[in-house]
Amino acid sequence: MSDGQSGTPLRGIEFAPPPASFPVPPVQTEGRDLRAISTDGIAVLLSEAQADLTGQERVITSRLVRAITGRDGLQSAARFDAAYDPRCERLIIHGIRVIRGEEVRDEGRPEAFELMRREPNLERAIYDGRMTAHMVIPDLREGDIVDVSYSIVGEQPALQGAFSWFFVLQWSTRVVETVCRVITRPGVRMLIRRFGGASQPRVGDSNGRRIYTWRVRDLAPYLPESFAPPWSVGYQAVEIGMALTWGQVADIFRPMYESAVSDGSPPADLASEVAAISARVSSPAGRAVEGLRLVQRTLRYHSVAIGEGGFRPRALRTIWSTRYGDCKDASVLLTSVLRQMGLEACCALVNVGMGDDVQNSIPSPRAFNHCIVRLRLNGRDYWLDGTMSPQSGDLDNLTQARFGWALPLVEQTGLVRIQPTPLQIVRDVVERWTFPREIGQPTRLECATTHRGWRADDTRRLIENRDPEALSGFYREQLERELNSPLRPVEPLAVSDLAHTNTLTVHEVYDVERALMPVGQGGFQFLSFDDVVRPNLPFLDEGPRREPIALGAPRQVVTRREFHFAVETNFSPWDERIQGPGGLEARARFEWLDRRRGVHTVSLTVPGEVLAPSQATAYRAFLDRLANNSGVGFILRAQGGRFAPTSGHRGLAWGWIAWALIITLLAVARCAGAT
Repeated sequence: MSDGQSGTPLRGIEFAPPPASFPVPPVQTEGRDLRAISTDGIAVLLSEAQADLTGQERVITSRLVRAITGRDGLQSAARFDAAYDPRCERLIIHGIRVIRGEEVRDEGRPEAFELMRREPNLERAIYDGRMTAHMVIPDLREGDIVDVSYSIVGEQPALQGAFSWFFVLQWSTRVVETVCRVITRPGVRMLIRRFGGASQPRVGDSNGRRIYTWRVRDLAPYLPESFAPPWSVGYQAVEIGMALTWGQVADIFRPMYESAVSDGSPPADLASEVAAISARVSSPAGRAVEGLRLVQRTLRYHSVAIGEGGFRPRALRTIWSTRYGDCKDASVLLTSVLRQMGLEACCALVNVGMGDDVQNSIPSPRAFNHCIVRLRLNGRDYWLDGTMSPQSGDLDNLTQARFGWALPLVEQTGLVRIQPTPLQIVRDVVERWTFPREIGQPTRLECATTHRGWRADDTRRLIENRDPEALSGFYREQLERELNSPLRPVEPLAVSDLAHTNTLTVHEVYDVERALMPVGQGGFQFLSFDDVVRPNLPFLDEGPRREPIALGAPRQVVTRREFHFAVETNFSPWDERIQGPGGLEARARFEWLDRRRGVHTVSLTVPGEVLAPSQATAYRAFLDRLANNSGVGFILRAQGGRFAPTSGHRGLAWGWIAWALIITLLAVARCAGAT
């Protein structure tokens, strides 16, 4: 069988009727107004999927029936794509039918298909070797119904027959009917996890098979909410899998990883580099960090996940000789390095998006999408990621991999909780504003931004990948956008890096042309910009909340603004503490050092990664109160070409950025506030 053009065989594609267990009756529209349930010119009449685990080969069959209700739907309905792994799977086309009134034609002919090697993660240097069977259905018109069905036969041998499946019952567009079935032998125990109010399956036995069926009709569309964590599933969906333990999952992978780590004796040049580290560094903790940096510095990320390569690491000698690899390879190399140093280490599987929810998942080899290394030292677990750029910090200050739970690939294992990172100030900004005496002169801004932990790692990567001139321009342009003013560099941008504590500080000094803007009759206004609230916290839409709120990694951020006035200035200080749900806390205060120097400080503490949906109202109230207290603004009034001092003051209301605070310094020695 060939592609009809070049004569190249359509490798892995067959054409046959659907399985006997998957009947394909005509879909009835029942006189419905299809336009009323359509989106972008398409009405989805049926979405049906079935997994049959009873044969010698696993068979996943799908059927999708759509009606074209508008011109916009022609393009999407005309395209058929099905991806499969030709090394272990076959694609069987059952039918690509076009129904026009009483006329039915099948366009699923071999000559209509093209095989394409599409790598969706090519830009991330990940190659999975999957093929896509592609065709364009000819002669489609508004009013046609397109009925497509096909099967994927086979499975990844590395997973040793373990099965798990996540399927959706409630879509983002209306679907008239959704059906999902799983067929097993009666003696096979299955675990089921339901989401979004999905019902229990209808279970029946027939001809030595047990059939689990979910069927829903006319469910309202579900649109996921913004700022929900990746693991949140608010729509109706089901996860089903064979009843395994986490230890059994680990036993599937452990032999692959151990054989890769123990691929004979380590290469001589690798052993030499490890020996050099051990001779240079005496402490086990110091050796572990240097071993991690050896792997991070040496290995270029490149994943060839073709066939079993998506699950099985390459041998140690191959990894070291090629000097590239994916997370599995990096973990194998790092485990070998640490063991050569006499340290206890093993590879461990994690999921980068599921976080704490991994513990609720059905145990399955497909529950994980990343591999790291567990180092056990002095009774404590350290979680190290060899795919990162070289990280700074000693072992206690090193940013560790934090993915909620991990599955160490050792005997008699289970999920292990990864302890949260201790709360720290990851961004600490000190701004010093020196205002001029003369009208029209620029304001001097000295800014020192200190990054710690993962923020220091991220900033260090940014700095290392830009030349000094481009880096200076990047920082200056970013600040110009925030201040809405041109900046003139006074000193070169400087970076100080305390590698031992993983602390990095960026120093900037500028003359700000428009720090004080004319307003009113002879007034000049200063407004701070928000670098605490909006850059660090999500702002939610109004209305009831259904899904959790993702806040990001636990952290503290602080901004301290020192104001140096050219003349004596005075207004009432304040100190506002703001409590929010889930331990959220902020503090905004202003204090005087003397009559010409004041300090405005805003701090924010985010102790957890997620808030419950029920906390949305309290969270919005916290944001509103914080937004009204986290900025500073004032108006200075000129007299004779200079800014005038003030000898009197009274308390003023403070708010955020726009009209946070207006301080009017009058030549007649009075100060008037505005709300």
